[in-house]
Amino acid sequence: MNAVCDNCKVSFEPEPGFYFGALYVSYAFTVALFFAVWVALYVLFNPPDWVYVVSTLVSVLFFIPISFRYSRILFLYWFGGLTKKP
Repeated sequence: MNAVCDNCKVSFEPEPGFYFGALYVSYAFTVALFFAVWVALYVLFNPPDWVYVVSTLVSVLFFIPISFRYSRILFLYWFGGLTKKP
């Protein structure tokens, strides 16, 4: 990730605790994913316990790159002072 934006020169790392804040957003994504996978499996199939564990681990491993990127982006927009420019 670049330190500053090439177009508007805004800093992508506005505070020392940026990554800790993004970690909390990523944690919220992961908990929501756990819950969504559990509900989907419970409602659709009601499988044995090992299927819940394997499905959750596979979905989280698949979701790591997406969560990593969007947790930092959302944290910058919510708490970093960035705004969407038209």
